Amino acid sequence: MKVRQPQHSSQLVIGALLVVILSGFTLLGTELWQLQVREQDGFETLFRNQSIRRVRLPAVRGKIFDAKDRVLADSIPNYCIAIYTHELRAPRSGVANVLEQVHEIWSRVGRPPNLSYEQIKIHMQQQPEQPLTVYSHLTDEEMQRWRTEFEKWTAPKRGSFRRQKIAGLDLGRPTQGRAIVLETQALARRRTSTAANTLELVYRISDRLNKPRAVRYQQIKDHIFARRPLPLIAWTHLDKADLARWADRCSTLPGTDILCLPARTYPEKTHTAHLIGYTLQADTDKSPSQAGRVHYDLRGLKGRKGLEHIYNPLLTGTYGYQLLQIDAAGFHNHTLQTTPPKAGGDLKLTLDAEIQRMATEALANKQTGEYAGPVKGAAVVLDATNGDVLALVSSPSFDPNRYMESSLYRQQLLTDSDARTFQRAVFGQYPPGSTFKPITALSALKENALLFQEKHTCARDYRNESGRPMRCWIHSQGGSHGSINMQEAIMQSCNIYFYELAQEMGYAPIYETARAFGIGQYAGLFPDLEAPAEHREQRYGNLPETAANPTALCNLSIGQGQLLTSPLQMAMVATAIANGGTLYRPRLVKQFRTQPDLPYQENPTWAIRRIDVDIESLEQIRKGMRDVVMHRNGTARTAQVEGISIAGKTGSAQYRKKVGDQVEDRVHAWMISYAPYDFPRYAIAMLVEDGVSGGQTIGPRLAQLYRMLFEYDGTLSRGQG
Repeated sequence: MKVRQPQHSSQLVIGALLVVILSGFTLLGTELWQLQVREQDGFETLFRNQSIRRVRLPAVRGKIFDAKDRVLADSIPNYCIAIYTHELRAPRSGVANVLEQVHEIWSRVGRPPNLSYEQIKIHMQQQPEQPLTVYSHLTDEEMQRWRTEFEKWTAPKRGSFRRQKIAGLDLGRPTQGRAIVLETQALARRRTSTAANTLELVYRISDRLNKPRAVRYQQIKDHIFARRPLPLIAWTHLDKADLARWADRCSTLPGTDILCLPARTYPEKTHTAHLIGYTLQADTDKSPSQAGRVHYDLRGLKGRKGLEHIYNPLLTGTYGYQLLQIDAAGFHNHTLQTTPPKAGGDLKLTLDAEIQRMATEALANKQTGEYAGPVKGAAVVLDATNGDVLALVSSPSFDPNRYMESSLYRQQLLTDSDARTFQRAVFGQYPPGSTFKPITALSALKENALLFQEKHTCARDYRNESGRPMRCWIHSQGGSHGSINMQEAIMQSCNIYFYELAQEMGYAPIYETARAFGIGQYAGLFPDLEAPAEHREQRYGNLPETAANPTALCNLSIGQGQLLTSPLQMAMVATAIANGGTLYRPRLVKQFRTQPDLPYQENPTWAIRRIDVDIESLEQIRKGMRDVVMHRNGTARTAQVEGISIAGKTGSAQYRKKVGDQVEDRVHAWMISYAPYDFPRYAIAMLVEDGVSGGQTIGPRLAQLYRMLFEYDGTLSRGQG
């Protein structure tokens, strides 16, 4: 028998072990101190960065006023129903689970189910163990689509060969006959998602307020995925009745409240739609701010057209910021800090809303011979002394308030054949027709002032220098103007006279004079308000630099051919003739301020140039334009207003238009004008597409507008003229 002998450990080995153990504890303690004490601030910073979210808050947009402080664009409260999804995580609801699954099926079938929210509630209360029919009579197309989508829905996850189970549905029997049936007993026991609880709350509010749902289930899921700490906006633009019903029937519901967001309104509606423009929800902007990284943007309003778009930075104001602390699941915990936004600046225009209304009414006044449908045209009223814009009308128009609220309305306007959103007064380009003749006449007088008395014969068999036959408008009526001088040619708008004048001097003088009057150039209606005034050499419209042949020269001399202008440019021409030869930049913004509590800054009037034209020659042209309206043989006798001396020039710009399979000859009816003749206050350009003639189509409209203008400013008493 072997007996184990006891062994005695060496003191040296024991000591070594103690040293190793003590060293290990020392190293562990050092690391713990390093982590918990020395690097504590770093971990706290990391925790804060991971649990804090910065939200950008929109400011209230600035206002736009007319010259008499009438509000043209204003910010109003937009009362919304907000749902705070972080308060809807805990409840378990069979109804919510069924609703969620019904919407998942709906998105795959493509049409609403055959049951209502009320039916789902009754079913879950009375017989949840029984199956629930979601769709009862699927078409062949719907059956095929559902089976295809069901296969995709239940397809195995990546790396797995087992199809996914869908609660309430049988993997082997996605349909029962032509019906889709849910086993609600399985759904009653299932854990409820935040999205499902939110969806049920939306249905409950909709039922109590008797308002259709405004947020889709997919939007709820997208919000919880991407904007979890923020409230979900379920309804917008609540009126007083909605607010009262909500307070009475919904205020005790968990996770919902009333939230006020800024909205926009345009009191003048269609009258100023093209000029003021409109706003829509801004695009998400997460670009870093001075405050740091932006995680969420509440997306205020952004100008999309008109002044709202052009001066959007001034009107938008300064963003505010909010710091939110979130929990481990990413939901809102509490608000740490709020920096309020600063309201945007204001614009005060030279526009007079009452004159704008008058011009709109006058333009809409259809005359004999016009085509059916809405009037397509423009009217521009400028202050003849300084170029201030008093009215700027485009027709037909649209309602910007409705445009902002209704996506269906926006879609309809996109396909509208009348182009209601097009700003014809500023951006429309048309041949000016005979309204260009005063420029041709001034060009000739600049070359030779004695040409005013020179006579030409309005021959019916007229041929130009290249031998091509050319006609005057009166020839189609079997008449002739006979032998006439320049003043008579302007009064009666004789084409032959201006053909002869143009061929005698050539195109170069016409081109130089037209450029001096601003034709073919940027008008400068929307300048940078905080930059020094300057005239940009930017092409706008079309002013040919040369005339290719005598026929092209003749056409250009009477405002036809390749020449294109806008109603605003022709109003500038009328203003320069009226005030004695100064071309003003049309001023629309009179004053502006960058914040509502700051004083206004002036946007001064600015003369682009003094046109090099002899004052006596200009006066001869003015006399001819006065005869256009005031003489018994003038082409615009219909524009007369008793007690007011008016000067003007009509135009009938011919063009060809395809209508169906046919090409028709059409006319853009024009007229430029100013009044009173001796001391001009108003300069007007008016255009109607597809009119009859300047005198027949525009003359009566202009008389109506002048009558209202001079009654408005007190020159005429009501009923006079």
